[in-house]
Amino acid sequence: MSTWGKRRVACLAVCCVVVLAGCAPTLREVEPARLIARPTLRVSPTVPPPDLSTAALVRQRGRLIVGIRYDAPPMARVNAEGELEGFEVDLARALAQRWLGSERNVRFVPVTTRTALQKLQRREIDLAMGAMVHSREGELIADYSLPITLDGEALLVRSGTFADFASMARRAVDYIDAASTFALRDAQIANGITVTLRRQNSYRAAVNELLAGNTDGVVGRWRRLRATAASDPALQVLAVFTQEPLAIALPPNDSAWANLVNITLSALVADGTFAQLYTRWFGEPPLGAAALTRLPTLRLADLPERLALRDPLRGVRERGQVRVAYAPNAAPFAATNAQGMAEGYEVELVRELARRWLGNPFAIEFIPRDPAQLSAVLANGEAELAIGGLNRDGANELVMDFSMPLFRTAETTVAFGLPENASTWRDLVNLTLQELLDDGTLARIARRWFPDQSPAWFERLPGQTVESRVLFSTLVP
Repeated sequence: MSTWGKRRVACLAVCCVVVLAGCAPTLREVEPARLIARPTLRVSPTVPPPDLSTAALVRQRGRLIVGIRYDAPPMARVNAEGELEGFEVDLARALAQRWLGSERNVRFVPVTTRTALQKLQRREIDLAMGAMVHSREGELIADYSLPITLDGEALLVRSGTFADFASMARRAVDYIDAASTFALRDAQIANGITVTLRRQNSYRAAVNELLAGNTDGVVGRWRRLRATAASDPALQVLAVFTQEPLAIALPPNDSAWANLVNITLSALVADGTFAQLYTRWFGEPPLGAAALTRLPTLRLADLPERLALRDPLRGVRERGQVRVAYAPNAAPFAATNAQGMAEGYEVELVRELARRWLGNPFAIEFIPRDPAQLSAVLANGEAELAIGGLNRDGANELVMDFSMPLFRTAETTVAFGLPENASTWRDLVNLTLQELLDDGTLARIARRWFPDQSPAWFERLPGQTVESRVLFSTLVP
Protein backbone atom coordinates (compact mmCIF):
# COMPACT_ATOMS: atom_id res chain seq x y z
CA MET A 1 0.00 0.00 0.00
CA SER A 2 1.26 3.51 -0.83
CA THR A 3 2.07 6.08 1.82
CA TRP A 4 -1.02 8.07 0.72
CA GLY A 5 -3.21 4.97 1.17
CA LYS A 6 -1.86 4.32 4.64
CA ARG A 7 -2.61 7.93 5.64
CA ARG A 8 -6.21 7.64 4.39
CA VAL A 9 -6.80 4.48 6.43
CA ALA A 10 -5.32 6.11 9.53
CA CYS A 11 -7.48 9.21 9.13
CA LEU A 12 -10.64 7.16 8.66
CA ALA A 13 -9.85 5.14 11.79
CA VAL A 14 -9.36 8.30 13.86
CA CYS A 15 -12.62 9.78 12.55
CA CYS A 16 -14.55 6.62 13.42
CA VAL A 17 -13.18 6.64 16.96
CA VAL A 18 -14.11 10.30 17.41
CA VAL A 19 -17.64 9.79 16.06
CA LEU A 20 -18.23 6.70 18.19
CA ALA A 21 -16.86 8.40 21.26
CA GLY A 22 -19.23 11.30 20.72
CA CYS A 23 -22.31 9.12 20.21
CA ALA A 24 -21.71 6.45 22.85
CA PRO A 25 -22.10 7.03 26.58
CA THR A 26 -19.04 7.02 28.76
CA LEU A 27 -18.28 4.04 30.99
CA ARG A 28 -19.87 5.79 33.97
CA GLU A 29 -23.06 6.39 31.98
CA VAL A 30 -23.56 2.70 31.11
CA GLU A 31 -26.17 1.12 33.37
CA PRO A 32 -24.59 -1.30 35.88
CA ALA A 33 -27.24 -3.90 35.02
CA ARG A 34 -26.09 -3.90 31.38
CA LEU A 35 -22.49 -4.37 32.41
CA ILE A 36 -23.38 -7.22 34.73
CA ALA A 37 -25.55 -8.85 32.09
CA ARG A 38 -22.76 -9.04 29.53
CA PRO A 39 -21.51 -12.57 29.04
CA THR A 40 -18.06 -13.22 30.40
CA LEU A 41 -15.61 -15.94 29.57
CA ARG A 42 -15.61 -18.48 32.37
CA VAL A 43 -12.85 -20.99 32.68
CA SER A 44 -14.05 -24.20 34.35
CA PRO A 45 -11.46 -25.73 36.65
CA THR A 46 -10.21 -29.17 35.76
CA VAL A 47 -12.08 -31.79 37.74
CA PRO A 48 -9.64 -34.00 39.67
CA PRO A 49 -9.70 -37.77 39.01
CA PRO A 50 -12.49 -39.39 41.05
CA ASP A 51 -10.03 -41.63 42.89
CA LEU A 52 -7.76 -38.74 43.95
CA SER A 53 -8.43 -38.06 47.63
CA THR A 54 -9.44 -34.72 49.05
CA ALA A 55 -6.50 -34.99 51.43
CA ALA A 56 -4.12 -35.24 48.48
CA LEU A 57 -5.57 -32.04 46.98
CA VAL A 58 -5.22 -30.19 50.28
CA ARG A 59 -1.66 -31.39 50.75
CA GLN A 60 -0.71 -30.37 47.21
CA ARG A 61 -1.90 -26.80 47.60
CA GLY A 62 -1.04 -26.51 51.32
CA ARG A 63 -4.35 -24.83 51.94
CA LEU A 64 -7.94 -25.72 52.81
CA ILE A 65 -10.65 -24.36 50.50
CA VAL A 66 -13.96 -23.80 52.27
CA GLY A 67 -17.14 -22.85 50.46
CA ILE A 68 -19.17 -20.78 52.90
CA ARG A 69 -22.37 -18.80 52.84
CA TYR A 70 -21.80 -15.14 53.62
CA ASP A 71 -25.41 -14.58 54.76
CA ALA A 72 -25.89 -17.06 57.61
CA PRO A 73 -25.28 -15.35 60.96
CA PRO A 74 -24.16 -16.25 63.53
CA MET A 75 -22.55 -19.11 61.56
CA ALA A 76 -21.02 -16.82 58.93
CA ARG A 77 -21.50 -13.23 57.82
CA VAL A 78 -19.70 -10.20 56.45
CA ASN A 79 -19.45 -7.51 59.14
CA ALA A 80 -19.56 -3.73 58.76
CA GLU A 81 -15.82 -3.66 58.06
CA GLY A 82 -16.24 -6.12 55.19
CA GLU A 83 -14.63 -8.97 57.11
CA LEU A 84 -15.93 -12.52 57.21
CA GLU A 85 -16.78 -13.67 60.72
CA GLY A 86 -18.91 -16.19 62.60
CA PHE A 87 -18.88 -19.49 64.43
CA GLU A 88 -18.17 -21.64 61.36
CA VAL A 89 -15.54 -19.19 60.14
CA ASP A 90 -13.71 -19.72 63.44
CA LEU A 91 -14.36 -23.45 63.23
CA ALA A 92 -12.84 -23.68 59.73
CA ARG A 93 -9.76 -21.83 60.95
CA ALA A 94 -9.47 -24.24 63.88
CA LEU A 95 -9.55 -27.18 61.44
CA ALA A 96 -6.85 -25.55 59.29
CA GLN A 97 -4.75 -24.98 62.40
CA ARG A 98 -4.89 -28.66 63.35
CA TRP A 99 -4.39 -30.04 59.85
CA LEU A 100 -2.01 -27.54 58.27
CA GLY A 101 -0.35 -25.85 61.24
CA SER A 102 -1.89 -22.40 60.83
CA GLU A 103 -5.38 -20.94 60.84
CA ARG A 104 -4.27 -18.78 57.91
CA ASN A 105 -4.02 -21.82 55.63
CA VAL A 106 -7.67 -21.60 54.63
CA ARG A 107 -9.36 -19.78 51.77
CA PHE A 108 -13.06 -18.97 51.92
CA VAL A 109 -15.13 -19.08 48.73
CA PRO A 110 -18.66 -17.57 48.71
CA VAL A 111 -21.41 -20.09 47.94
CA THR A 112 -25.15 -20.53 48.23
CA THR A 113 -26.78 -23.64 49.63
CA ARG A 114 -27.24 -24.98 46.09
CA THR A 115 -23.89 -24.04 44.59
CA ALA A 116 -22.04 -25.39 47.63
CA LEU A 117 -23.17 -28.94 46.91
CA GLN A 118 -22.38 -28.56 43.20
CA LYS A 119 -18.87 -27.33 44.00
CA LEU A 120 -18.36 -30.28 46.33
CA GLN A 121 -19.34 -32.68 43.56
CA ARG A 122 -16.87 -31.00 41.18
CA ARG A 123 -14.20 -31.04 43.93
CA GLU A 124 -13.77 -27.26 43.71
CA ILE A 125 -14.03 -26.95 47.49
CA ASP A 126 -13.03 -29.27 50.32
CA LEU A 127 -15.79 -28.38 52.78
CA ALA A 128 -19.08 -26.48 52.61
CA MET A 129 -20.13 -24.49 55.67
CA GLY A 130 -22.47 -21.69 56.70
CA ALA A 131 -25.64 -23.19 58.22
CA MET A 132 -25.71 -26.17 55.85
CA VAL A 133 -28.78 -28.26 56.65
CA HIS A 134 -28.28 -32.02 56.46
CA SER A 135 -31.33 -32.76 54.32
CA ARG A 136 -32.65 -35.69 52.32
CA GLU A 137 -32.09 -33.84 49.07
CA GLY A 138 -28.56 -32.97 50.10
CA GLU A 139 -27.84 -36.55 51.08
CA LEU A 140 -28.09 -37.55 47.42
CA ILE A 141 -25.41 -35.04 46.39
CA ALA A 142 -22.93 -34.68 49.23
CA ASP A 143 -21.75 -36.38 52.40
CA TYR A 144 -22.10 -34.77 55.82
CA SER A 145 -20.14 -34.56 59.04
CA LEU A 146 -21.53 -35.20 62.48
CA PRO A 147 -24.12 -32.57 63.47
CA ILE A 148 -22.55 -29.36 64.79
CA THR A 149 -25.76 -27.70 66.01
CA LEU A 150 -29.50 -27.40 65.36
CA ASP A 151 -31.51 -24.92 63.32
CA GLY A 152 -35.15 -24.74 62.31
CA GLU A 153 -38.03 -22.30 62.64
CA ALA A 154 -38.75 -20.64 66.00
CA LEU A 155 -40.62 -17.74 67.60
CA LEU A 156 -39.02 -14.85 69.48
CA VAL A 157 -41.05 -12.74 71.94
CA ARG A 158 -40.42 -10.23 74.71
CA SER A 159 -39.48 -12.04 77.90
CA GLY A 160 -42.40 -12.96 80.13
CA THR A 161 -45.14 -11.74 77.78
CA PHE A 162 -46.64 -15.12 76.83
CA ALA A 163 -46.82 -18.51 78.53
CA ASP A 164 -46.84 -20.48 75.27
CA PHE A 165 -47.69 -20.17 71.60
CA ALA A 166 -51.36 -20.97 72.18
CA SER A 167 -51.69 -17.79 74.26
CA MET A 168 -50.72 -15.68 71.23
CA ALA A 169 -54.11 -15.99 69.52
CA ARG A 170 -54.91 -12.96 67.33
CA ARG A 171 -51.55 -11.35 68.11
CA ALA A 172 -49.18 -9.82 65.56
CA VAL A 173 -46.15 -11.82 64.39
CA ASP A 174 -43.50 -10.45 62.04
CA TYR A 175 -41.67 -12.66 59.55
CA ILE A 176 -38.71 -12.14 57.23
CA ASP A 177 -38.60 -15.24 55.01
CA ALA A 178 -41.66 -16.85 53.48
CA ALA A 179 -40.44 -20.33 54.53
CA SER A 180 -41.02 -19.37 58.16
CA THR A 181 -44.71 -18.85 57.52
CA PHE A 182 -45.21 -22.52 56.61
CA ALA A 183 -43.98 -23.66 60.02
CA LEU A 184 -46.08 -20.96 61.68
CA ARG A 185 -49.15 -22.11 59.71
CA ASP A 186 -48.74 -25.67 60.95
CA ALA A 187 -48.34 -24.43 64.52
CA GLN A 188 -51.52 -22.37 64.26
CA ILE A 189 -53.45 -25.39 63.02
CA ALA A 190 -52.04 -27.60 65.78
CA ASN A 191 -52.99 -25.07 68.48
CA GLY A 192 -56.32 -23.99 66.97
CA ILE A 193 -55.41 -20.30 66.85
CA THR A 194 -54.66 -17.62 64.29
CA VAL A 195 -52.13 -14.79 64.35
CA THR A 196 -51.71 -11.69 62.21
CA LEU A 197 -48.66 -11.83 59.96
CA ARG A 198 -46.58 -8.80 59.03
CA ARG A 199 -43.66 -8.76 56.60
CA GLN A 200 -40.31 -7.24 57.56
CA ASN A 201 -37.27 -6.72 55.34
CA SER A 202 -34.64 -7.84 57.84
CA TYR A 203 -34.14 -9.54 61.19
CA ARG A 204 -32.83 -6.29 62.63
CA ALA A 205 -35.99 -4.40 61.64
CA ALA A 206 -38.23 -7.15 63.00
CA VAL A 207 -36.39 -7.34 66.34
CA ASN A 208 -36.48 -3.53 66.69
CA GLU A 209 -40.24 -3.61 66.14
CA LEU A 210 -40.54 -6.30 68.79
CA LEU A 211 -38.46 -4.38 71.34
CA ALA A 212 -40.50 -1.23 70.65
CA GLY A 213 -43.74 -3.11 71.33
CA ASN A 214 -45.03 -2.67 67.79
CA THR A 215 -45.37 -6.42 67.25
CA ASP A 216 -45.78 -9.40 69.58
CA GLY A 217 -43.37 -11.88 68.03
CA VAL A 218 -40.81 -12.61 65.32
CA VAL A 219 -40.75 -15.94 63.52
CA GLY A 220 -37.51 -16.96 61.83
CA ARG A 221 -34.46 -19.19 61.90
CA TRP A 222 -33.87 -20.69 65.32
CA ARG A 223 -30.09 -20.22 65.22
CA ARG A 224 -30.50 -16.48 64.73
CA LEU A 225 -33.27 -16.01 67.25
CA ARG A 226 -31.58 -17.93 70.06
CA ALA A 227 -28.35 -15.96 69.53
CA THR A 228 -30.39 -12.74 69.67
CA ALA A 229 -32.16 -13.84 72.87
CA ALA A 230 -28.86 -14.86 74.49
CA SER A 231 -27.51 -11.34 73.95
CA ASP A 232 -30.62 -9.52 75.24
CA PRO A 233 -32.46 -10.60 78.43
CA ALA A 234 -35.50 -8.63 77.27
CA LEU A 235 -36.10 -11.32 74.64
CA GLN A 236 -36.78 -15.08 74.74
CA VAL A 237 -37.45 -17.91 72.31
CA LEU A 238 -41.00 -18.93 73.13
CA ALA A 239 -41.45 -21.89 70.77
CA VAL A 240 -39.44 -24.02 68.36
CA PHE A 241 -41.62 -25.22 65.50
CA THR A 242 -39.14 -27.32 63.50
CA GLN A 243 -35.66 -28.69 64.10
CA GLU A 244 -33.00 -29.32 61.45
CA PRO A 245 -29.47 -30.67 61.96
CA LEU A 246 -26.66 -28.45 60.70
CA ALA A 247 -23.44 -30.12 59.60
CA ILE A 248 -20.38 -29.59 57.42
CA ALA A 249 -21.05 -30.82 53.88
CA LEU A 250 -18.28 -32.99 52.41
CA PRO A 251 -17.27 -34.35 48.99
CA PRO A 252 -18.93 -37.74 48.32
CA ASN A 253 -17.09 -41.07 48.22
CA ASP A 254 -14.17 -39.97 50.40
CA SER A 255 -14.51 -41.79 53.72
CA ALA A 256 -10.99 -40.97 54.89
CA TRP A 257 -11.68 -37.25 54.56
CA ALA A 258 -14.97 -37.63 56.45
CA ASN A 259 -13.10 -39.55 59.16
CA LEU A 260 -10.59 -36.70 59.52
CA VAL A 261 -13.39 -34.12 59.79
CA ASN A 262 -15.43 -36.11 62.32
CA ILE A 263 -12.48 -37.13 64.48
CA THR A 264 -11.12 -33.57 64.52
CA LEU A 265 -14.54 -32.15 65.38
CA SER A 266 -14.81 -34.69 68.21
CA ALA A 267 -11.35 -33.70 69.46
CA LEU A 268 -12.40 -30.04 69.45
CA VAL A 269 -15.45 -31.00 71.51
CA ALA A 270 -13.35 -33.08 73.92
CA ASP A 271 -10.79 -30.35 74.66
CA GLY A 272 -13.36 -27.55 75.04
CA THR A 273 -12.39 -25.61 71.90
CA PHE A 274 -15.73 -26.27 70.21
CA ALA A 275 -17.70 -24.98 73.21
CA GLN A 276 -15.49 -21.90 73.45
CA LEU A 277 -16.07 -20.97 69.81
CA TYR A 278 -19.77 -21.75 69.97
CA THR A 279 -20.38 -19.72 73.14
CA ARG A 280 -18.58 -16.74 71.62
CA TRP A 281 -21.21 -16.49 68.88
CA PHE A 282 -24.33 -17.93 70.50
CA GLY A 283 -23.88 -16.78 74.09
CA GLU A 284 -24.85 -20.24 75.38
CA PRO A 285 -23.42 -23.80 75.50
CA PRO A 286 -23.46 -25.92 72.32
CA LEU A 287 -26.81 -27.33 71.26
CA GLY A 288 -27.22 -30.50 69.19
CA ALA A 289 -23.54 -31.18 68.50
CA ALA A 290 -22.43 -34.83 68.32
CA ALA A 291 -19.00 -36.29 69.05
CA LEU A 292 -17.32 -39.67 68.73
CA THR A 293 -15.80 -41.55 71.66
CA ARG A 294 -12.57 -43.61 71.64
CA LEU A 295 -10.75 -41.07 69.51
CA PRO A 296 -7.63 -42.23 67.66
CA THR A 297 -4.89 -39.90 66.49
CA LEU A 298 -5.47 -39.01 62.85
CA ARG A 299 -3.46 -36.49 60.86
CA LEU A 300 -3.84 -35.08 57.37
CA ALA A 301 -0.57 -36.81 56.44
CA ASP A 302 -2.08 -40.19 57.39
CA LEU A 303 -4.79 -40.07 54.73
CA PRO A 304 -4.32 -41.90 51.41
CA GLU A 305 -3.49 -40.32 48.07
CA ARG A 306 -5.94 -42.53 46.18
CA LEU A 307 -9.42 -43.81 47.00
CA ALA A 308 -10.61 -47.39 46.58
CA LEU A 309 -14.07 -46.58 45.18
CA ARG A 310 -16.77 -49.21 45.72
CA ASP A 311 -20.16 -49.95 44.19
CA PRO A 312 -22.18 -52.28 46.47
CA LEU A 313 -25.45 -51.28 44.85
CA ARG A 314 -24.48 -52.78 41.52
CA GLY A 315 -23.81 -56.17 43.09
CA VAL A 316 -27.12 -56.15 44.98
CA ARG A 317 -28.99 -55.34 41.77
CA GLU A 318 -27.24 -58.05 39.78
CA ARG A 319 -27.70 -60.77 42.42
CA GLY A 320 -31.13 -59.69 43.59
CA GLN A 321 -29.85 -60.26 47.12
CA VAL A 322 -28.24 -58.33 49.97
CA ARG A 323 -25.31 -59.92 51.81
CA VAL A 324 -25.30 -59.07 55.50
CA ALA A 325 -22.46 -59.97 57.86
CA TYR A 326 -23.62 -60.22 61.47
CA ALA A 327 -22.26 -60.91 64.93
CA PRO A 328 -24.10 -64.09 66.05
CA ASN A 329 -23.94 -63.27 69.78
CA ALA A 330 -25.00 -59.61 69.82
CA ALA A 331 -28.60 -59.88 71.07
CA PRO A 332 -30.93 -58.02 70.98
CA PHE A 333 -29.34 -56.45 67.87
CA ALA A 334 -28.37 -59.66 66.09
CA ALA A 335 -28.00 -63.30 67.11
CA THR A 336 -28.29 -66.87 65.84
CA ASN A 337 -31.35 -68.56 67.36
CA ALA A 338 -31.86 -72.22 68.25
CA GLN A 339 -32.98 -72.97 64.69
CA GLY A 340 -29.74 -71.54 63.30
CA MET A 341 -31.51 -68.46 61.91
CA ALA A 342 -30.46 -64.85 62.33
CA GLU A 343 -32.80 -62.77 64.47
CA GLY A 344 -32.82 -59.46 66.33
CA TYR A 345 -33.61 -55.78 66.02
CA GLU A 346 -31.15 -55.09 63.20
CA VAL A 347 -31.99 -58.38 61.47
CA GLU A 348 -35.63 -57.33 61.31
CA LEU A 349 -34.62 -53.92 59.97
CA VAL A 350 -32.51 -55.33 57.13
CA ARG A 351 -35.35 -57.69 56.19
CA GLU A 352 -37.53 -54.62 55.82
CA LEU A 353 -34.88 -52.99 53.63
CA ALA A 354 -34.77 -56.08 51.40
CA ARG A 355 -38.56 -56.14 51.18
CA ARG A 356 -38.67 -52.53 50.01
CA TRP A 357 -35.76 -52.77 47.57
CA LEU A 358 -36.22 -56.27 46.17
CA GLY A 359 -39.82 -57.11 47.05
CA ASN A 360 -38.71 -60.02 49.26
CA PRO A 361 -37.72 -59.78 52.97
CA PHE A 362 -35.78 -63.06 52.60
CA ALA A 363 -33.59 -61.87 49.71
CA ILE A 364 -30.69 -61.74 52.16
CA GLU A 365 -27.64 -63.90 52.72
CA PHE A 366 -26.74 -63.70 56.40
CA ILE A 367 -23.03 -64.31 57.02
CA PRO A 368 -22.09 -64.99 60.68
CA ARG A 369 -18.74 -63.50 61.63
CA ASP A 370 -16.76 -62.67 64.71
CA PRO A 371 -17.34 -58.97 65.55
CA ALA A 372 -13.64 -58.25 64.97
CA GLN A 373 -13.98 -59.51 61.38
CA LEU A 374 -16.98 -57.39 60.32
CA SER A 375 -14.95 -54.46 58.98
CA ALA A 376 -12.76 -56.79 56.90
CA VAL A 377 -15.84 -58.45 55.39
CA LEU A 378 -17.07 -55.03 54.26
CA ALA A 379 -13.66 -54.03 52.96
CA ASN A 380 -13.13 -57.16 50.84
CA GLY A 381 -16.61 -56.96 49.29
CA GLU A 382 -17.97 -60.10 50.94
CA ALA A 383 -20.94 -58.18 52.37
CA GLU A 384 -22.79 -54.90 51.79
CA LEU A 385 -23.98 -54.45 55.37
CA ALA A 386 -22.63 -55.34 58.81
CA ILE A 387 -24.82 -55.55 61.90
CA GLY A 388 -24.61 -56.64 65.50
CA GLY A 389 -24.63 -53.64 67.83
CA LEU A 390 -21.73 -51.91 66.08
CA ASN A 391 -20.78 -48.77 67.96
CA ARG A 392 -19.99 -45.72 65.85
CA ASP A 393 -16.91 -44.50 67.68
CA GLY A 394 -13.58 -43.08 66.61
CA ALA A 395 -11.86 -46.44 66.31
CA ASN A 396 -14.60 -48.01 64.18
CA GLU A 397 -14.90 -44.83 62.10
CA LEU A 398 -11.45 -45.59 60.67
CA VAL A 399 -12.40 -49.00 59.28
CA MET A 400 -15.99 -48.65 58.01
CA ASP A 401 -18.74 -46.18 57.23
CA PHE A 402 -22.01 -46.01 59.16
CA SER A 403 -25.67 -45.44 58.55
CA MET A 404 -27.75 -43.05 60.59
CA PRO A 405 -28.16 -44.02 64.28
CA LEU A 406 -30.50 -46.93 65.05
CA PHE A 407 -30.03 -46.99 68.82
CA ARG A 408 -28.34 -44.62 71.24
CA THR A 409 -27.35 -44.39 74.87
CA ALA A 410 -25.01 -41.95 76.63
CA GLU A 411 -22.05 -44.21 75.78
CA THR A 412 -23.09 -45.97 72.57
CA THR A 413 -24.43 -45.12 69.12
CA VAL A 414 -25.43 -48.24 67.18
CA ALA A 415 -25.70 -48.09 63.39
CA PHE A 416 -25.35 -50.30 60.33
CA GLY A 417 -21.75 -50.79 59.21
CA LEU A 418 -21.23 -49.95 55.53
CA PRO A 419 -18.37 -50.21 53.00
CA GLU A 420 -16.16 -47.14 52.70
CA ASN A 421 -16.13 -44.80 49.68
CA ALA A 422 -19.63 -45.83 48.57
CA SER A 423 -21.81 -42.77 49.09
CA THR A 424 -24.62 -43.87 46.78
CA TRP A 425 -25.10 -47.07 48.76
CA ARG A 426 -25.14 -45.17 52.05
CA ASP A 427 -27.65 -42.71 50.56
CA LEU A 428 -29.96 -45.59 49.71
CA VAL A 429 -29.68 -47.07 53.20
CA ASN A 430 -30.19 -43.74 54.98
CA LEU A 431 -33.09 -42.54 52.86
CA THR A 432 -34.82 -45.90 53.21
CA LEU A 433 -34.42 -45.65 56.98
CA GLN A 434 -36.01 -42.21 56.73
CA GLU A 435 -38.94 -43.77 54.87
CA LEU A 436 -39.30 -46.36 57.62
CA LEU A 437 -39.21 -43.56 60.17
CA ASP A 438 -41.91 -41.57 58.37
CA ASP A 439 -44.39 -44.44 58.10
CA GLY A 440 -43.84 -45.68 61.66
CA THR A 441 -42.12 -48.96 60.75
CA LEU A 442 -38.84 -48.06 62.43
CA ALA A 443 -40.50 -47.17 65.73
CA ARG A 444 -42.70 -50.28 65.62
CA ILE A 445 -39.70 -52.60 65.17
CA ALA A 446 -37.74 -50.74 67.86
CA ARG A 447 -40.56 -51.11 70.40
CA ARG A 448 -40.67 -54.86 69.79
CA TRP A 449 -37.03 -55.26 70.83
CA PHE A 450 -36.78 -52.40 73.30
CA PRO A 451 -40.23 -52.26 74.93
CA ASP A 452 -39.03 -50.25 77.92
CA GLN A 453 -37.43 -47.46 75.90
CA SER A 454 -38.77 -44.61 73.82
CA PRO A 455 -36.97 -44.64 70.45
CA ALA A 456 -35.97 -40.98 70.73
CA TRP A 457 -32.63 -41.76 69.09
CA PHE A 458 -34.05 -41.60 65.57
CA GLU A 459 -32.87 -38.60 63.54
CA ARG A 460 -35.44 -37.22 61.12
CA LEU A 461 -33.88 -35.37 58.19
CA PRO A 462 -35.83 -32.48 56.65
CA GLY A 463 -37.11 -32.97 53.14
CA GLN A 464 -39.60 -35.07 51.23
CA THR A 465 -39.96 -38.82 51.62
CA VAL A 466 -38.45 -40.74 48.72
CA GLU A 467 -40.01 -44.10 47.91
CA SER A 468 -37.21 -46.58 48.52
CA ARG A 469 -38.21 -48.98 45.73
CA VAL A 470 -38.03 -46.16 43.19
CA LEU A 471 -34.77 -44.94 44.72
CA PHE A 472 -33.25 -48.41 44.49
CA SER A 473 -34.02 -48.65 40.77
CA THR A 474 -33.03 -45.13 39.79
CA LEU A 475 -29.87 -44.34 41.77
CA VAL A 476 -26.90 -44.09 39.44
CA PRO A 477 -23.63 -45.07 41.16
